[in-house]
Amino acid sequence: MSKKLDVAIAGLGRAGWSIHFNKLKDAPDFRLAAVIDPLAERLEEAAALSGCRTYRTPGAFWKNELPDILVVATPTRLHERHARRALREGCHVILEKPMTTTLRSADRIIEEAERHGRRVLVYQPHRLAAETQTLKSILDSGTLGPVYLIRRLLTRYVRRNDWQSLRKHGGGMLNNYGAHYIDQLLYLSDGTPIVDTQCNLWSVATRGDADDVVKVWLRTRRSQLLDLEVNQAAALPLPPWHVCGRYGTLVQSENAFRIRYYDPDQAPELRVLEGAAPGRSYDNKDRLPWREETVPIRSEAQLDFYANVHETLTRNAEPHIKTHESRELIRVIEQCRKRSAF
Repeated sequence: MSKKLDVAIAGLGRAGWSIHFNKLKDAPDFRLAAVIDPLAERLEEAAALSGCRTYRTPGAFWKNELPDILVVATPTRLHERHARRALREGCHVILEKPMTTTLRSADRIIEEAERHGRRVLVYQPHRLAAETQTLKSILDSGTLGPVYLIRRLLTRYVRRNDWQSLRKHGGGMLNNYGAHYIDQLLYLSDGTPIVDTQCNLWSVATRGDADDVVKVWLRTRRSQLLDLEVNQAAALPLPPWHVCGRYGTLVQSENAFRIRYYDPDQAPELRVLEGAAPGRSYDNKDRLPWREETVPIRSEAQLDFYANVHETLTRNAEPHIKTHESRELIRVIEQCRKRSAF
C-alpha cells in the first residue's frame, strides 16, 4: 500500500480549483489537508466537498499546518513568496505555471529548495498531454527525417478582461499560454540549447494592456527552428501543429496528425543540372514516392502528473518535469520579453 502524502493548496481560483482541488480531493495517493484563499465562499465550498481545513491567510495556515506538499496556485507574481516560505517550513512545492516571473526569482526558489533539501515541481501539463506524447513518438520514429521546423499555433478571437489581461498582475499570453507552448516546443526540440530568440508582442483584442498576440522564434544550436504563435485576435483558426522534416511534413487535423513523407532510399536519383533548363521546362520530372498516414491522438498516451509526483517523492523516481527544464523555460520567456520591446 502506497504512502499517502498530505497536501495543501494555496489559491482556489480557476487553476487551483478546477485542476488541483478537483484532482486531489479524491486522489488515492494524497490526503487534501487544507486550503488557503481570501474568499470565504470558496473556503466553504472546499470544506463541504472535501472536509479539508480552511484558512483565509498564509499566516494562519502556517501556525497550524505542515503538509508534505504545498500547491501554489496563486497569481504568478506571488509564487516566489509562497514557495520560499513553504520550502523553509520543510514542504515540497508544486507551482502552477509559469514557475515565477523572472529568472532571478526562479533561481532564488531553486536555491531555497536545495538549501532545505526539498523538491520544486512545476505543473506543465501540456508536455504530458496525449497530443504531445503522440507527436514525440512520431518525431522519435524518424519518419520525417531530420526536423528543421516545429511550429505551434493557438488562433482564436477572445476579448480577455480578467487579471490575465493586465501587465501589473503578470498577465499576457506570453506568460499565460506561452508558458505551456514554449515548454512543449522545448520538450519536442532536438535538445540543444536555445542560441537565438526573437519575439514580437501586440495588444489587440484584449480589454487590458497586456499582450494577447505573441510571435516567438527560437533557434537551437543545431539550427532547428521552434516557431510559436499565440493569437487571441484571429477570427479564423489555423492548425495547431505544423512540423517539417527533410523527408516529410506533419499537421494536426482535429484529433489526429496527418503525415506526408517519403523514404529517401526509394527516391529516384536526381542529379544537379547546370546550364539551361532542358526544354525550357519548369518541371524537372522528379516524382517522389509519397506516403500518407493518419496517426490518431489516443487519450491513453497522456502522462499523469500527480502519479509521477507521488513516485518522485516516495520512490525517488525521475520527475516528468525537471527543475532545470522549468528554469530554462523562464529564461527563454524572459529573453522573449526583452527582445519584444513591448
